[in-house]
Amino acid sequence: MIAWSARSLTSGRASASRDDLVMPSFSTIKVLLGAAFWQAVDAGELREAQSYAFQPWQSVGGAGVLRGFRHAARLTLADCLHLALAVSDNDATNIVLAFVGAERVNALAAALGLAGTALERRMMDAEAVAAGRDNLTCARDLARLLELLVAGDELIGTAACERVLASLALQEHRDGLPRGLPTGAVYAGKPGDDLPAGRYCHDCGVITTPAGETLVMAVLTDGEGGYAAVGDTAQRLYDELTA
Repeated sequence: MIAWSARSLTSGRASASRDDLVMPSFSTIKVLLGAAFWQAVDAGELREAQSYAFQPWQSVGGAGVLRGFRHAARLTLADCLHLALAVSDNDATNIVLAFVGAERVNALAAALGLAGTALERRMMDAEAVAAGRDNLTCARDLARLLELLVAGDELIGTAACERVLASLALQEHRDGLPRGLPTGAVYAGKPGDDLPAGRYCHDCGVITTPAGETLVMAVLTDGEGGYAAVGDTAQRLYDELTA
C-alpha cells in the first residue's frame, strides 16, 4: 500500500491518495521535533548552545553516528538536532526530545492542524511499541508541515522554519524521493523506515525543480516495495506536478 500527498506550491497542482491514512512515522517525526525545538529556542525556553555530555553507554542504536563513539562527547542541542535531521541520529534525537518534551511536540502538531500526527515514544523504544505507544503520522500531515516550513509559518516562526529546512537540505539518506527525481532537482527532506524489517519506508521533502518550481511531497509505504516504490512514486508525482 502506498499513500501520498504532493503539491506544487508554484502552480497549485496537487495529487493525493490515502493521504489521511495514519501509519508509524519512524524518523519522519523528527521534522516536527525540529520545528518544536527551534520554536522553543526562539521563545527563550531553550538555548541552542546548551551543551550535553553524551556517554557511549547511553546509545540506543539504530541510525546515526553517536552510536559509534568510544568516548564521552559534549555537543550542543542545536548540533544534536542537526544530526537528528541530516543523518537521522537516534541518540541525538532522544537528547533533543528530552529537552523539548513530547507534550510540546504534540501541542505544536495540534496547533498546526496535523490531526494524524503524534509523538508517543523515544527512538528505538521497543517496549513502548509493544505496549501500544508509537509515533504516528500520515502523508497529508507531512506534506502540510513541509508547506508550512516553506511558507515560514508564523506559529513555528520564520527563523525556526529556515533552520529546519537548512538541516533537511543536507540530508545524507537519499534512498527514497531523490532516486525518482531528475538531474538538477534539489531535495531537502527526511526519510524514515523500519529497516532491516522493511515493511515501512517513508520519505517527505521539499523539491526545487531546475525551472525554480517548489514542490512538497510525502510518500508512505506499507509492504509495497520499500524505497524503490517511494522513488517510483516520486518520479510519477514529479512528472504530474510539473507537466
